[in-house]
Amino acid sequence: MAKIGISEFTFGFAFLYEQTHANWTGLQAAPVLPSLQEEQGKGWDARLPLNGVDFYYQFKLSDHLSRSNSSFIADGTYTGPYHRLALHPKDGNRQHQRLRELARTNPHTYYVAPEFTTTDEFNTAFLASKVTEHSRMIAVRDCQDIGDGKQHYITFQTGAVGWNQHSEATWHERSLLGRHLDQLYRGTQNEWRRLDKRFAEQLFEKTAAVIERALEREGLYGSRDLSALDFDARRVDRIDVPTRPELSFLDFDARRANRADVLMRVSQVLSMVMGVTLVLVGAPQ
Repeated sequence: MAKIGISEFTFGFAFLYEQTHANWTGLQAAPVLPSLQEEQGKGWDARLPLNGVDFYYQFKLSDHLSRSNSSFIADGTYTGPYHRLALHPKDGNRQHQRLRELARTNPHTYYVAPEFTTTDEFNTAFLASKVTEHSRMIAVRDCQDIGDGKQHYITFQTGAVGWNQHSEATWHERSLLGRHLDQLYRGTQNEWRRLDKRFAEQLFEKTAAVIERALEREGLYGSRDLSALDFDARRVDRIDVPTRPELSFLDFDARRANRADVLMRVSQVLSMVMGVTLVLVGAPQ
């Protein structure tokens, strides 16, 4: 088994960096990151698309398996090398189920994983601006729900759009190859709307509703066990950690805040509770 040798953060940064610098005529993708907090006064929101739609990415690393005794070669699922990304089994695969809840109202929610096999391959692709080209996007809405605490996987082969969700293999016909990402973005044009203050308010309301449903299902809404939020302070900059029994990060009046602050709060909540990055895609004018 070959491990790529980078972190999820590094892969995610490289993928998002390319999105913001891609030469797509009349199209741009702008991540909204919690780490942009210090840049709010510098007008970062002015670089966002004026018309567009929201995407949600969770970055996962994938292992490359090629030996004949690898599980999904040995059982006949594949006849050659494949990539395998592991879903987090903690608390009954809670992370996956939260993403499934998000995908029910946000169809552009994806697992994003690399098709690299070594660190050298990744470094070469990064310097050549080809990280996206060698990435795979799996729509979370196409995944199955998971109701146990077992280890589950998603597997795929380089360049082949089909994929499997395991433990028992379930075949899916489609995923997105990174080199076709611009086609995906352009294909959403009929969904584009003005990314104005009203859009930001509605995005916050929609996000809050998704999170409340997810936490209520888990029996965590209003819980004093705030560790259940899976908050990782190392990955989120300058965010207020909830200290009250209720989930105080949802106590936010989007109507009285400006667009930048609302979008920043949405990105913080999504990162903290769902582990996803918000990306706004659309036209600059």
